[in-house]
Amino acid sequence: MKKILLPLAILCCSMLTATAQDYNCFSIIAGSAATVDGSVLMAHNEDDSGEQMLNVYVVPATDKNLRYIWCEFPGMEVADVFMNQFGVSIASNGCPSREDKGEFTDGGVLYEVRLSVAKYARSAREAVELIGSMVETFGYKGSGRSYIVADPAEGWVVSVVKGKHWVAQRVPDDKVMTIPNYYVIGEIDLDDAVNFAGAEDLVEYAVSRGWYDPAKDGAFNFAKAYASEKSVKSENNISRHKEAWEYFFGAEKPGEFASVPQKKVSLRDMMNVLALHEPVTADGHLENSICNDHTILSSIFQLRKGMGFDTGCVMWNAFGRPCCEVYVPWYAGITKAPAGFGRFATPQEAEQKHMTDAKDKRKKYPDHFYWKHVDGQTVGTDTEEQQREIFKARKKFEKEGKKDYNAFIQSLY
Repeated sequence: MKKILLPLAILCCSMLTATAQDYNCFSIIAGSAATVDGSVLMAHNEDDSGEQMLNVYVVPATDKNLRYIWCEFPGMEVADVFMNQFGVSIASNGCPSREDKGEFTDGGVLYEVRLSVAKYARSAREAVELIGSMVETFGYKGSGRSYIVADPAEGWVVSVVKGKHWVAQRVPDDKVMTIPNYYVIGEIDLDDAVNFAGAEDLVEYAVSRGWYDPAKDGAFNFAKAYASEKSVKSENNISRHKEAWEYFFGAEKPGEFASVPQKKVSLRDMMNVLALHEPVTADGHLENSICNDHTILSSIFQLRKGMGFDTGCVMWNAFGRPCCEVYVPWYAGITKAPAGFGRFATPQEAEQKHMTDAKDKRKKYPDHFYWKHVDGQTVGTDTEEQQREIFKARKKFEKEGKKDYNAFIQSLY
C-alpha cells in the first residue's frame, strides 16, 4: 500500500505524553454486505475509570483540516472518538504487545494518530495509510493498540505495536469483526494490497526477537507473534469476546479475524451487543462485560452510501452505559454542537487545553451536561420505547427536503 508522506506540520497536533490506563473497550465492524441496510456499521464502547467528563465539539473545516465531530475526554490520549465530513470514523482498543524496546523519532506519537485521521483522511483506506506512515516515521509510544476505522465503503483494523511496527486488515464486506483488548489480526499477506497493509519488516523483526520461528510455527500469525500473553489469556477479554460471538455467530467461536453472521446485522443489533452485561451484583455493579461500570461512551457509526455524506453518515451516541442510555444520531452534516456540550466556547481552545485542563473537572464545571448522565444512570433501565421514538423522528427528518441538522440534534436532547 502506497505510503503518505506527512509534512511535519501535520504531525504537530500537540505531541502529548500522558499515559491513560486501558480498561475494557470493545469494538465491532460489520461490512456493507453483512448489514440490513447496506451500510458499514462500526460500534464502540469506550471504557475508562476515574473522573471522566465527555465534551462534544464540531470542529469547522479550514484550509488545513476537514470538519469533524469530536467526542472528547479531557486529559485522555486514547479515549476520544471522531467522525469527519467524509464519514471517516475512528475509535480504538488498547491491545498490549510483548514489545519491550521500541524505536522512536522526536518522541513518538499517540494522541496525534486519531486526531490526524479526523483532520485529514478522506477515506478509511487513506486513514490506514496515514496511521502506518505516522507509526513508521515517529514510532508508537503506547504498548500496543488496535485502531478501528471505517467509511461508507469499508472498515479496517489497524494494529500498532510499541515502536515502528504495525499491520492492517480489511474487514470483508460480508463479515463481522469483533475485538476486545487483544490483537485479532492473525495470518497476513502483505502482497495482497487490497486487504492488508503493514510494516515491511514485520515478520523479519518477529524472527529476530524470537517471537516467530518459521520452521516450527508454520504460517506467520501477527497476534501470536506480537500480542502480550497476559492480554490473550485475560478472562475479561475472552468472556467479552464470547458474548459477541454468541450473539452474531452462535455459540461456537469463529476462529478467524471476521466471520459471516447468522443473519444480517442491524443498527438495533449493534445497540443490543454494546449493552450486553452479566446480572447486576448485590451491590448494584455491572460485571466486567461488554457494557460495564467503566463504560463512559457508546458510539455506533452508521455509514451509508448513496445518500451524501451529510445525511448518510451518522454517529449514534449514548452518553454512558448503553444498557440505560438512549442513542441519539449525530449527522455528519452538523456544523455546531448544541449549547452546553463543551466546556469551552471553541473547539480550538479545547484542543489547546486537552491535556492541561484535565483535573477536578466536576469541581471546575459543576453545571456540565455530562454529570446528569453520570448521576442519573440506573442499571438495566429499558430504553427501547424512547429509542423507537428517536428512530421515528430520524426517519421523518431524513425524508424532509431541507435539513437543519443542528436544529434536529438539538431537538432530540
